[in-house]
Amino acid sequence: MPVISRSVFVLAAVDALIIMFAALYSFISFVPVSILFYLMLWFLLITMLVLYIKGFYEVRKYKPADIYLLFEGITIATVFAGIPLCLTGFNIITVLLLIIDAVITFSGILAVRIIYLIYAKFMKTTKNVLIIGAGQDGKLIAEEIQSRPELGMKVVGFLDDNMNTIEDEDSTIPILGLTCDSEAVIKDNNVKIVIIAVKSRMDTTILTDLIKGIPLAVKVWRMPKFYEKITHRYLVSKMTVNWLFYACVKKKALLFAYIKRFCDIIASLAIIIITSPLSLIAAIGIKLSDFGPVFFTQTRIGKFGKPFKMIKFRTMYQDKVDANFDDDLTEIKYDDKRIMPFCKILRKFHIDELPQMINILRGEMSIVGPRPVREEVYYENREKLPYWECRNWVRPGWCGWQQVNSCEPTSEERLEYDLYYIKHRHIIWEFIIFIQFVAKVICGRCK
Repeated sequence: MPVISRSVFVLAAVDALIIMFAALYSFISFVPVSILFYLMLWFLLITMLVLYIKGFYEVRKYKPADIYLLFEGITIATVFAGIPLCLTGFNIITVLLLIIDAVITFSGILAVRIIYLIYAKFMKTTKNVLIIGAGQDGKLIAEEIQSRPELGMKVVGFLDDNMNTIEDEDSTIPILGLTCDSEAVIKDNNVKIVIIAVKSRMDTTILTDLIKGIPLAVKVWRMPKFYEKITHRYLVSKMTVNWLFYACVKKKALLFAYIKRFCDIIASLAIIIITSPLSLIAAIGIKLSDFGPVFFTQTRIGKFGKPFKMIKFRTMYQDKVDANFDDDLTEIKYDDKRIMPFCKILRKFHIDELPQMINILRGEMSIVGPRPVREEVYYENREKLPYWECRNWVRPGWCGWQQVNSCEPTSEERLEYDLYYIKHRHIIWEFIIFIQFVAKVICGRCK
């Protein structure tokens, strides 16, 4: 599959050189040459992983707040990467070397990003995009491209053989002709990318026109694939469930299920052990707040629509919570009077969801997956949204792809994120989603 932009690969390569140079410069006089290379690789691995988790190797719109995110990422990476050095001999020199390494790395990567922004704004060539099909799907992908200037793309127009569409055309983007005009349109407008956004199956005449008219140097995308690439969601309106069915029943999926279940058990046990002091403090604090029950359970829908009791630490006064209340879907302000004062910190850092490790050990949930919803929400959306039931072909998750991408999604957006996850899931990506979720939680950025 062609890539959206090669800039991210160039940035990653330059960052790698900066990270290795910083480690070499900082430690060359204090670390034996025999292990210096391995130390450089270690710092490279940890730093690149942290920056990847923070989204610095995606096509993105940079903001002033990203300076702090970069600083935060480099600091976290330096602390973790410096643990082996500290274990071999912790002293003030080690701390100073780590600080020097972090300063060089941060300064170098920040300078590269500034240079890149200047290049992207004033020197980088905009890629012209031509969309085949001026219907609903074509206009949708055009709007997505226009709303993302960081892509460095411009939609020059549509091609469409449907005369009714041309007559009713109300878009600010022009229809430049028919598919038989593709060669001239692509040449005249210096088109670099063509997106096929035709709903119905194209006949051989149209395909022949496109084959003759689209040079091999021009990248061609199917609209759903392009939509996935820039939004990280699956376009439900263009989806068939065949791919999902076969993905879930093939032998490789069975092996994945066993590996995932094993990882779920190990990870949930590790989380229980590591967070046991927090859980104990939370339980005592909740009990002393109003002397009510420590845990709160609510029926949620699991795999294949099977209900189960999801467990949380109770964070609201027991006499002020409606039985149908769903705090996964209902916006709750920090100063909501139903929340016990002690429990505000539990909610902010998702400590109240730690008891769901019990659900994971029972096999009712997984570490990563679509977030479970109440029965009422499940049945309502099953009637309203096509393919909603498909998100329950896998176990619901303690965290998920939607959570690390969107804090307050609509039901449609939630479904698109969940189906994108189901389509692309594999163990390494699940680990990355888990790390991204934990990082957002620790920083207090995950609602």
